[in-house]
Amino acid sequence: MSASSTARIRCAEPGRYAKFLTERFARSARTEWNKQQGRGSLMFAWGKEVEVDMIAGDGVLLLHLECPVQQVEQLEAIIGIAVVEIGDKEELHVQWRRAGGTDGTRWTARA
Repeated sequence: MSASSTARIRCAEPGRYAKFLTERFARSARTEWNKQQGRGSLMFAWGKEVEVDMIAGDGVLLLHLECPVQQVEQLEAIIGIAVVEIGDKEELHVQWRRAGGTDGTRWTARA
């Protein structure tokens, strides 16, 4: 059974953060970033396919995670922690919301 979770991260340079995510996970995932389209993805193969779609909008980075139910919390953590570490100067906040509207995990840069 699969699960989905979405995070909308307000930031000054969403495309830059998405590109950093592709660089950070390049060894453990198949990564893709198209600067012109403002879209990309991270594809992990950890037993079952795990995909994170990234869309950079005006002041927001949208992340959409699809993975097996038993991995959703772990993957929210892996991606969420990476975002706040990359964006530590901007003190980014990552709040995941799962399918059905339930809250997922929350990650915030330490001041």
